[in-house]
Amino acid sequence: MAERQGDFGPVTRLQADAVGSPGQRAFRILAESPRGSACLWVEREQLQALAMLIEQLLSGWPAIQIRGAPAAPGGKPPPTTKFPATPDVDFRVGQLALGYDERSSLYVLLAHSVESDAGGEADFSCQATRPQLRTLSEKITSLLAAGRPRCPMCEAPLGTGKHRCARANGHVRGVES
Repeated sequence: MAERQGDFGPVTRLQADAVGSPGQRAFRILAESPRGSACLWVEREQLQALAMLIEQLLSGWPAIQIRGAPAAPGGKPPPTTKFPATPDVDFRVGQLALGYDERSSLYVLLAHSVESDAGGEADFSCQATRPQLRTLSEKITSLLAAGRPRCPMCEAPLGTGKHRCARANGHVRGVES
């Protein structure tokens, strides 16, 4: 069977990253394997859903809510090599899927580009171990917790100006962020 360009097989690195300052960040999933490197640009909500799905798959329990979760405990992150400036695969993700391959006993991550047919073949696929997914989930949780604070009533991100909370029902004119 011929391998596709986006089929990375078992990865040596699978991590989440954010570029920019809170409120202006762009999120991405970085993957490396002997077959190449990939940079998958995702929305915050896609990253959050991926972390919840990972937790659900690994624990067998319903997905936990990670919004407002505390950042991971201190300590230095493990040293990593620099990610290539020009990855072999680089696109904005329209749809993500995560599953388990019983033959290889590895988890499979699939990504479709926003320009591709979501029902067709994935533009990117890789396989990851349970510890790699656990680490990815923890990194996503700490990335999301490091963002802008959220309104306690409507959970919308608080910016630099006044926040008009729809759930306050007119009783609160504005909440300073």
